[in-house]
Amino acid sequence: MKANKIFIIVFMVCGIISSCKTRNNDNIILTDFTKELILLYVNDSNNLEAKNRKDEIIITSFTDTSYHYLSVFANNGREYKFCREDFVGQTLYLGHLIRVFGDEGSIFYSTRKKNKRLKKCKQDSIIYDPNVWNICFHKDLSFCKMKTYKITVDEDISSIQNLAEKYFNVLDTVHEKNDNEIYQAHEVENSPEFALGEDKLRHIISSNFKIHKESIFDKVPIVVGIIVNTQGKATVNGIIKGSDDIELDNEAIRVAEIICQYEFIPASHREQNVNAIYPVAFLKNDIVP
Repeated sequence: MKANKIFIIVFMVCGIISSCKTRNNDNIILTDFTKELILLYVNDSNNLEAKNRKDEIIITSFTDTSYHYLSVFANNGREYKFCREDFVGQTLYLGHLIRVFGDEGSIFYSTRKKNKRLKKCKQDSIIYDPNVWNICFHKDLSFCKMKTYKITVDEDISSIQNLAEKYFNVLDTVHEKNDNEIYQAHEVENSPEFALGEDKLRHIISSNFKIHKESIFDKVPIVVGIIVNTQGKATVNGIIKGSDDIELDNEAIRVAEIICQYEFIPASHREQNVNAIYPVAFLKNDIVP
């Protein structure tokens, strides 16, 4: 009889602890779209190990003046200490702990109650490269395929697009042909290229760079950003990485303006030519006599 009483007490205590843990893990309500996206993610061939281990899933969400963004990735074996002040909350889904960061109000989830904000760690501990999916919507909630990708920008996103159009507006092609949008080189499937080739570009730089200094070894390369438009015409956008020497930085910009007089092959993404940044690096051999 005494043993039975002890068992009952232990059972009740475990039930209370389990109940508290569930409540603490359940202040986030995922939308049906987000649930299906997570299901799609964990069943992807790249993420089956994370599915089998029941790794926690990290979701980040933010909105700017033009877009809604959502990122999803698995914390492989909890090897990533993802610690940010914008922690919104968490929930359990498909046996995974889903931790949410970013906007408190989102089209991708809602909250039962506000979660206590976490303190920012000194540094997020990253010891693996997560398989990140980034999903994007225009402000009118039409799917933005141009800024959506699975791990890399050249992977097939048709499954994400089909899911997005199940819950949100049908893709508006007018949105996707935005002549004012400027992409970074890593955001497009095919980066812009100098039409005459890399060897000719290096020759133009070395033959036109007129200022040479010995004391600049630890300050190079200098990198100037050039915007290449959809027709292959280029304009200087400004310094990406400077040397802390105004004279050298100005010389790099001057030479970049000469480079812009030549033709470029425009960047392309999702079967469209797009405006993109082309970084021009000024190397030690260009600057040091």
